[in-house]
Amino acid sequence: MRRFLRFFLISLVSLLMVVLITISILFWFVFTPEKLTPAVIRQSEKHIPYPAEIGEVELTFFSTFPQIGLRVSNFTVISPLTGAPCDTLLKAGEITGMIDAKAFRKNRDLIINRLIISDSYLNLFTDSLGQTNYGLLLDEFTTDTEDPSGMEFGIIDLENLELKNLNLIYTDHAFNLNTTFSGLAAKISGVVRGDNFSGHLDVGNSVVSVEYEGEKYLDNARIQLSAPAEIIFSRMLVDLKDGLASVNGMGFSINGSIEYDIIRESVITDISYQLERGQIGDLMALIPPSFLSGFGEIDASGIISSRGIVRGSLNDSLMPLMDIRMTVADGNLSYGDLPFPLSGMNGEIHFYSDPENNPLSFMHISHFEAGTPGSEFRTRGRVSNLFGDMHYDLVSEADVLLDEFRTFIPEDMNLEIGGRVSGQVRADFTMSQAENMELDKMKLAGSALLSGFSMVYDTIFLSSNDTRIDFALPNPRSSGVKTGFAFVRIESGELTASVAEEFSTSMSDARFFAEMSDVRDTTIIPDLFCTFNIGSLRAGMDTVSIAADNPLGYFTLSPLPEAPGRPAIGLALNSTGLIADMGQNSAVAGNFSIKTDIVNDKAQEDVFLQWLPKGFLEVYNGTVSLQVIPDPMEISAIRMDFDPETFNISESSMKIGRSDFSLTGVLDNVFSYFRGDSLLRGEFSFVSGNTDLMQIMNLTSGIGSEDEDAGGELPEPEDPEQNPQQDQQPQYENSFAGPYMVPQGIDILLMADIQQATFGADTATNITGDVRVSDGILVLDGLTFTTPAAEMQLTAMYRTPRKNHLYLGINYHMLDVEISRLLKMIPDIDTLMPMLRSFEGTGEFHIAVETYLDSLYNIKKSTLRGASSIRGQDLVLMDGETFSEIAKNLRFSKKAENRVDSLSAEFTIFREEIDIYPFLIVMDRYKAVVAGRHNFDMSFNYHISLVESPLPIRLGIDITGTLEDLQYRLARARYAEFYRPASRRAVESRQLELRRMIREALIRNIRD
Repeated sequence: MRRFLRFFLISLVSLLMVVLITISILFWFVFTPEKLTPAVIRQSEKHIPYPAEIGEVELTFFSTFPQIGLRVSNFTVISPLTGAPCDTLLKAGEITGMIDAKAFRKNRDLIINRLIISDSYLNLFTDSLGQTNYGLLLDEFTTDTEDPSGMEFGIIDLENLELKNLNLIYTDHAFNLNTTFSGLAAKISGVVRGDNFSGHLDVGNSVVSVEYEGEKYLDNARIQLSAPAEIIFSRMLVDLKDGLASVNGMGFSINGSIEYDIIRESVITDISYQLERGQIGDLMALIPPSFLSGFGEIDASGIISSRGIVRGSLNDSLMPLMDIRMTVADGNLSYGDLPFPLSGMNGEIHFYSDPENNPLSFMHISHFEAGTPGSEFRTRGRVSNLFGDMHYDLVSEADVLLDEFRTFIPEDMNLEIGGRVSGQVRADFTMSQAENMELDKMKLAGSALLSGFSMVYDTIFLSSNDTRIDFALPNPRSSGVKTGFAFVRIESGELTASVAEEFSTSMSDARFFAEMSDVRDTTIIPDLFCTFNIGSLRAGMDTVSIAADNPLGYFTLSPLPEAPGRPAIGLALNSTGLIADMGQNSAVAGNFSIKTDIVNDKAQEDVFLQWLPKGFLEVYNGTVSLQVIPDPMEISAIRMDFDPETFNISESSMKIGRSDFSLTGVLDNVFSYFRGDSLLRGEFSFVSGNTDLMQIMNLTSGIGSEDEDAGGELPEPEDPEQNPQQDQQPQYENSFAGPYMVPQGIDILLMADIQQATFGADTATNITGDVRVSDGILVLDGLTFTTPAAEMQLTAMYRTPRKNHLYLGINYHMLDVEISRLLKMIPDIDTLMPMLRSFEGTGEFHIAVETYLDSLYNIKKSTLRGASSIRGQDLVLMDGETFSEIAKNLRFSKKAENRVDSLSAEFTIFREEIDIYPFLIVMDRYKAVVAGRHNFDMSFNYHISLVESPLPIRLGIDITGTLEDLQYRLARARYAEFYRPASRRAVESRQLELRRMIREALIRNIRD
């Protein structure tokens, strides 16, 4: 525009000079075209530095009186320049001017009352070297201050300059600029003083095209302008006062100046404008196509209004100060790359840029909103420091139908989303912070509501019908200085997630709250605090699944103060119902509670051993079902405190099959045991109403053994469908497929208090004493119990170094035992004392013995060592061949009854030999001392001496042979009359030896 105005005014002044020359000739020559035309041509040759052609000059005086009029037709100026579109500089079909002769005569002022230029053509050209086809004309205008004819003009007053159908072409190869004005209609009135013009411009509906560097900035735009104007030609300054203009029917007011600085090659602006109401479509038509090429075909509509100020220099490196306010109403937008149209666009934006103080530049969005067929957006806020590190301070709201945005997801991302997301986000950050992900310096806060949400990413699936997410960065309500980085709160009515077929979870009425430190730094352990409250939780992975009702608690993560590279974890969980399945194993808890602190020890190689827990656990009304146990484990209650080394069980009550027990006490060396440094040690009080010993043996046999065959085999329960009489609850058979292998790697003491215990078909009650398992050794210490047969006391050591090499040391004391039941309880006792088969009644039996057994519990006779004693009162010696033979040889009275008043015998066992120490047997009026030896092959060598009898002589009898072939022979009595055998206390000695062995074995395990 600056070049157009400059060249246009130059051309206009040239025409005016031609008119002045013509008027001068008017006063000296005859007013005829024939005479005027040559004169004007001669004058034009003096003032126009280019060849000019004039068709005809006609003076109009009477028709324009008192003004002088002059009409010139077919005026042409030729200025050839290489590269120009043509050699014509100016061509005017007709020029008509009217001059105020009175002002000219009195004041030498040239007042042109009216100048009409019709059907003109102006061709301005600048080549790539800066040479122009109008330069000489410009020099002529700027250097000549006096008319060559001697006429000087003080003022040129244009009352009415009218341009009709002006076609202007400006081509500038130096700037790669092409400008055309087609059908330009304008009216100009004003005063020219020197190179200054002051007046009024009116431009009609002209068509303008501007092309710069191959880009069309205006393409046949319809331009209108009406404004008072001041023009300084030497400065190429145009100053418009309260002007009205329109481009393609879009009207606006303009006030200010535009100046071209030749030295700096800058356009200096000081303009204020106001667009009251315009169409967005018309404004979009003014945007160069290349600016919109990346958006595809755009269709925009709506109303836009704007006002603002543009002040300063504009060139390739400078931008003027701009203070622009813009309002959009009822806007609509659609283009090819956008999968949906935008509608209902309404907003108000204030744009301010200050090139000299860039930090003050900003864009303030009072409000902006838009919508799609299924979504709505709103934002407000401020973007500052626009041409530096932009600073965003925005509040945005959205209600988004995610299906509309699927096309924005790259196909190779394999992501599908659906549902609706609504919420608000407050953001305060800089562009550099966002690019560098400096989240610790950014401020983000907001909330989102997910409705009918679903997401599938590769093999990950997530869905939620109703989830609310609140978040803030940094955390404004940090519970500690180390969790001030961010917080997030999630509330979900229903949430489902899965990963292929490997993992799935669902939860309802879930609430999570988490606050954390900066989690981006992977070199340090972050601080995290999370609380949760879930109505119900279901999760599964492979064959593992878990279901919990009302789980609530918290989870914490932090670095250890003394070792920041190691994490410390805190967990608290309470649940009113818990179900867990792992393959064919399962666990159920009516109430479950755990609180623990876990620290990490990276020095451990085993991943399991790297986590060291400490806390407490409570379980109520639980059931555990294991594939290896036919009967479920019913847990009434478990309460315990624990740390890596110690489990302190304050309460436990459970039932397994027919066994129920309560276990309280301390389990030590837990961590050391799993690390392989120590035995697992414990001391517990074991209280039970009923204990199935077979079942306990099945459960514990072989624990800790490296031998896969060490454990006992569990008999399968009977199928209730095949046996309708069978109880529907699975039951253990009263058998054990032995041998029983004592657990290894543990040292556990049970202080037993059992009301009733069953072992196969046998039953014992009121069992008290200590049971200890110590690394392959089972010790029963001072165990007392009652059976239907007798009151019993038992101390024993059972060691299982190998499956076919079992050691048994036993101190067994039975009070008031039925001899017949004794023989059933200890089948091998009749081998040790065959004579017991002949007695009936109750007695006291005591045995202390050690031996090795094979896998079928058969005694290895070569290892047998021991001692035993039996005492009885009022025993019955059963009739039989043996009794008859002895009575006959000892001359028993035929009337003597076979009742033994008392019996007190001791015997020792060494390998396969049993030595019976002399003992006294009282029967009726007879007293006899019995002694001897027999072997395990049931060969005998006994002697019986009568020490008191009604017989006048003392008799004895020797018994030799086997049970099938016993030999009875009278012999001299070996024991004198009134002989009373003294107790040898062999059992007590063997008992002390057994206790010494037990003590040494336990001490050795403790040391190990």
